[in-house]
Amino acid sequence: MQNSGQFRIFTAVKNAYAFVGREWLYLLKAALLPIGVQIILSIFVQYERPQASLIEDNLWDIPSAMLLGWFLFLEMRLLLLGERQNRLPPDRTYRADRSRAMQAAVLASVLFSMTLNVSRSLIALLWVTVAEAAPNAADGLVNGCMMLSAAIIGAIVWGLRFGIVPILAAVHHPIRPVLRQTRSLLFSFRLLAMGLLATLPIIFLFQLLVGAAIPGAQDLSAKLTDQQQLAITIINAPLSVLCAALLAAGAADALKQILGTNRSGGVA
Repeated sequence: MQNSGQFRIFTAVKNAYAFVGREWLYLLKAALLPIGVQIILSIFVQYERPQASLIEDNLWDIPSAMLLGWFLFLEMRLLLLGERQNRLPPDRTYRADRSRAMQAAVLASVLFSMTLNVSRSLIALLWVTVAEAAPNAADGLVNGCMMLSAAIIGAIVWGLRFGIVPILAAVHHPIRPVLRQTRSLLFSFRLLAMGLLATLPIIFLFQLLVGAAIPGAQDLSAKLTDQQQLAITIINAPLSVLCAALLAAGAADALKQILGTNRSGGVA
């Protein structure tokens, strides 16, 4: 099916959950390393670098982002090509092409993830500046910070379409023609809606688990202990990887709706 970037949002979400549920064991085994490294680095930053700047904090996220990109590469190869890491053909050309695809997909995933992280950090910094300066600052400073925040949020929404780049790179699909085909803002809004629908149950699950593990955690005025922060880190790591898996599977299904599929199951 060829179109200008439109896809059925609920179908993409349904198929994403169906795929992750069907392949949960394979995905769980692949996710153990990214989850473990994310927990270890989060604990290290929490205890050893509590005063880390936003820049340093984002730099510590790079190893986790690389491993998450590798996990998503494996997921996309399975979803779109039916390839399993433990059943690769012995052909050297195939393996060399796969290695190049993995490098491109991981790099694209890290760049996309880090761009989102930096953008969110800038927005948080601007909001903190507004909160601290609002009582005494001139209206121009507050309005300027709010306008800049709105501009960054708008850029994030528009840039969501670049989240499909790692998926395309994972299967050696030409990227520029697809970006041109999905350049409308409507495609980004559809991706945003799909992402919200796909991750909303996981967010509710996170709240339930945190509430059960840490009584009173919903009280924003209460300061969490180190043990409570550790519990949140351990709960958050696997659920964040699950969210990433669902988002990638949903985006891949959206691409399949837009571009169609070839006989081998990959994006046409």
